[in-house]
Amino acid sequence: MDEEQRYFKKALHNFTYDVACGDAIRHLYDLGYSPEKIRDRLDYKTTIENITKTIEEYEKNKQSALDGKPQYEYVREEDEYGHTSFRRVPKG
Repeated sequence: MDEEQRYFKKALHNFTYDVACGDAIRHLYDLGYSPEKIRDRLDYKTTIENITKTIEEYEKNKQSALDGKPQYEYVREEDEYGHTSFRRVPKG
C-alpha cells in the first residue's frame, strides 16, 4: 500500500470513528463520566485506550482554544422590580 492510500485510509478511519462515537465521548466526558462508564454507554464499541486518547485530544484542543482569550463568567442580577438579568464579567 503506498503512502497516499495509507493517508486516505487513516483519514477515513478517523472520520468514521469521530462520527460513530467522538461527539458522544466528548459529551459524556463533559457530564463527568469516566472512560469505563463511557465505554459502557456507547453503542459503537471501542477500547478504553481510544476513549482516553479522544479525551486527551479534546482537553488539549479545548485548552488551546482558551489560551490568550479572556475568560468570563455570568453574574445573575435582579432589579427592584424582580426582573432577572445576567451580566458578563471577566473571571479573576
